[in-house]
Amino acid sequence: MKIFWYVLAGLGLLVIALAVGVAWRPAPSRDCASSVVIGRGPHGEAVECVCVNGTVSTCFEPGP
Repeated sequence: MKIFWYVLAGLGLLVIALAVGVAWRPAPSRDCASSVVIGRGPHGEAVECVCVNGTVSTCFEPGP
């Protein structure tokens, strides 16, 4: 019965370690050095993003 609790405790520690690793992973960010940034969207398509005060405000499909 002891081995059951050791395995359960080990799995619990593994879950906690994975949760901390996911929580501390840096989120991808766009470089907002200018007011308009052209990058790739979530599906690989080109998008234009408007930056306000160095933060991405909105993104849309590039066009005329």
